[in-house]
Amino acid sequence: MASILAIISAFLYGVSMVFARVGLKSGDSFAGGVISMGFSFVGSLIVLFFVPFSHFTGWAVLFFMLAGVVGPCLGRFLLFAGINRVGSSIASIVYAIKPLFSAIAAVFILGESLTVIIAFATLVMIAGLAVVGSETSGGQIERSWSKKDLIFPLMAGAAYGFCHILRKIGLNITPDPLMGVVAQNVAAISFSITLMLAKKDKQTATWKNLHAWVFFGLAGIMSILGQLSIFYALMLGTVIVVSPLSTISPLFVIIMAALFLRKMEKVTIRIVMGAVLIVAATALISIFPS
Repeated sequence: MASILAIISAFLYGVSMVFARVGLKSGDSFAGGVISMGFSFVGSLIVLFFVPFSHFTGWAVLFFMLAGVVGPCLGRFLLFAGINRVGSSIASIVYAIKPLFSAIAAVFILGESLTVIIAFATLVMIAGLAVVGSETSGGQIERSWSKKDLIFPLMAGAAYGFCHILRKIGLNITPDPLMGVVAQNVAAISFSITLMLAKKDKQTATWKNLHAWVFFGLAGIMSILGQLSIFYALMLGTVIVVSPLSTISPLFVIIMAALFLRKMEKVTIRIVMGAVLIVAATALISIFPS
């Protein structure tokens, strides 16, 4: 069940990235991140009614809030910046490096076991990342991009990878995914608003653009649904298994980009090859989870 939930989460996050890509045509990545986090926060308030107040008094809240700052906040800003620079197809695949950071942290912090199959699958994912990184003609149709731009989705992957560890620690203390979702989104929107107030360039044009609000809002809604799925997956399974399975988002992004973003992005053979390597690694983990 944990594997299925992780794959559902990957699909929802993939849809979120595609919506964000469309929103970035009329808005900037920072404002888009704040808008999407705002919608995620509103969505988390709905599940608040199903969480006992006593669950918010333990140490788990601290880890969930730290996860909110690292993942849904900083990670989303970095991911949106990456999507804006290299396109959703390439950004989603580079972002998929997160299992590497999750696996290393899970072994050293949580004491989880790193099996040969999982280690091999992670290496295959890295190979897929290398193939995508060698692509220079795909991604953005509207403008070219530099390999330096890959640092943004790569750092987003690191942020979300470590975020899984914080979530898992919180769930080990209080196994309540709904409370975790609420706590992390409260922290994410609070920290993002703080950054927005401190930012000199407010990008007022984005805030007044209905198109940006609609698509960034949809991205935020998909993200909160993805969070619910990944929280339950982490509660039922281990980080080393769940984190790689949640990285098949690139497969869904590439399919949707080829169907709906043909005027904005070009899906090349190298991009597809990179996605296939990552999906193959995911299949290995699904068949041999331990």
